[in-house]
Amino acid sequence: MQQHLQWWRDFVDWQQQGQTVVLVTVIRADGSTPREVGASMLLALDQQQQIQQSDTIGGGHLEYQAIDLAKAMLVGQDTRQRWIERFNLSARLGQCCGGVMWLLFEKIEPDANQQLLECHKAWQNGQQVLRQVTDQQGSVWMISDHSSQGLVSAFQTNDPHSKHSHQNNQHQSNSLHVSSDWQWQQQIMPYRMKVMIFGAGHVGEAIVRCLLPIGVQITWVDTRDDIFAEDLQDQVHCISTDLPEAELQHFDRSGAVLILTHDHQLDLQLCFAALQSVTQAFAFVGMIGSKSKRAIFEKRMQQRGYQQAQLNHLVCPIGIEGIHSKQPAVIAVAVVAQLLQVFAQHS
Repeated sequence: MQQHLQWWRDFVDWQQQGQTVVLVTVIRADGSTPREVGASMLLALDQQQQIQQSDTIGGGHLEYQAIDLAKAMLVGQDTRQRWIERFNLSARLGQCCGGVMWLLFEKIEPDANQQLLECHKAWQNGQQVLRQVTDQQGSVWMISDHSSQGLVSAFQTNDPHSKHSHQNNQHQSNSLHVSSDWQWQQQIMPYRMKVMIFGAGHVGEAIVRCLLPIGVQITWVDTRDDIFAEDLQDQVHCISTDLPEAELQHFDRSGAVLILTHDHQLDLQLCFAALQSVTQAFAFVGMIGSKSKRAIFEKRMQQRGYQQAQLNHLVCPIGIEGIHSKQPAVIAVAVVAQLLQVFAQHS
């Protein structure tokens, strides 16, 4: 499943704000480790010289040491621009994971880089971005126009004493000899999890807030103007329309549909549209409501000619079993857990 790339979103924002940052990236992970190759953590200093952190490389002593090293770079105690450090999680850090991780530290000065902005916009539109780092040139960002075929990241060194080339292999145990002639490549993949939510009431808003931290492309639809939470509008594609069911025609069939509106008749119209006969069904169609609401809707849809196979795609009530609270935040947790199960099966 695609990880949430909060560091990537914040990197672009912090660069535009003129902040110097240190980007810490896992470039190799052997054995049991808290994060995978390609995981990144972004660090900067605020006006009080306190650390700002975006994302994580696994927490614990590893992360504490990495933050200390990054802070030394930010305040000028360590003048290196980019370097690689090996961490033995058991011997050096006393963590129970027992693996070994190599971290790439990069100090990146603020730069009004138009190519970076173009890459970020392309990523938001569903394209892949390639970041290439070399010891001498630093980071170069480019839009990738071909599939990575599962490649998330790659480290290569041209050290004549090393035959090691690592490509997202967490079980490789050979020692890594780093020369001054190395390069690191990282494929920044667009979010694969897509959810279209109909209804911007309390439950819809709670689900959006629950989905955002895990990295989901969200389309939020409602018939009412000025209903969307103001602080979420920059993070979510919000659509106010008199014909919400028409939005389903443009939505990716590999995505999930949630029907949570304030109007039962509108819920029914959306069910008609989401379950209509097509070549490929949506990965998930869920509607908030009781078993009796589902029974009434099924009867109405059968009268319209919908077959049982189509009706079986409708999930109502929504949320994993065993959670009965009607609090919006609790419903959101139950529904998002259910969606994670669905996307895990389709990944």
